[in-house]
Amino acid sequence: MAGDFQFEKGASFGEWLHNQLHEAVAFETEAWALDRVKRVEGRLQAGRPDIHRLVVEIPWMEVVTAFTSPGRYIYFTRSLYQLCGTDAEVAMVIAHEIAHHDLGHVKLFASWAPKIIHFPGARLLAYAFLTLERHLYGPKNECDADCHALDLCIEAGYNPQECLELFDILEQYAWDMENSDIIYGPDLPGDELGEHASWKKKVEIWAWEHEHGYLPISDRRQVLLKHLQEKASKG
Repeated sequence: MAGDFQFEKGASFGEWLHNQLHEAVAFETEAWALDRVKRVEGRLQAGRPDIHRLVVEIPWMEVVTAFTSPGRYIYFTRSLYQLCGTDAEVAMVIAHEIAHHDLGHVKLFASWAPKIIHFPGARLLAYAFLTLERHLYGPKNECDADCHALDLCIEAGYNPQECLELFDILEQYAWDMENSDIIYGPDLPGDELGEHASWKKKVEIWAWEHEHGYLPISDRRQVLLKHLQEKASKG
């Protein structure tokens, strides 16, 4: 199944990263939070053999994000977790990280990451890993992970519209941080920003997307709405 390579080849790096993070930050221990995560992760992975199931942990990190690595751990930061009001929103976050394993994205780390564990200063990689992950995957892989995540949520019985409310949360957080840039993308002059945009504008858009690692939030939502429409049309 998808993900076997990571468990076989990347587990040692994943365990090393896990240990480094536990030395650097505190992790959530409250039963209410852990019970919900276990409930959701169990529902999303109900059909998977235990050996291929991923484990979700909640580090107390200020950055609002989730990330994963080769191995068996998903990290769902407390700052993002506390913004999610429903199981469906939590499921969309967890499913997105599961998708990176299912789609083979973590293989991008598996070939070289284990080699740097013993390098001087390697611990800094652990602290910067979530940024490195986002930039290495890139917007295309992140969009693919979004779509696969929504499929996983639907298969697990979650309402897709409730799952998409995660993007309302991310949007509101961006407004609160006065960062509308990540909602709508680069503020470029001119009306032609689609297929007929100039090559210069297309390059500027490409550069913005790869700097941030994701499409703008509004575009990610539209991609998923289109994905749902395509699924519905196929019956």
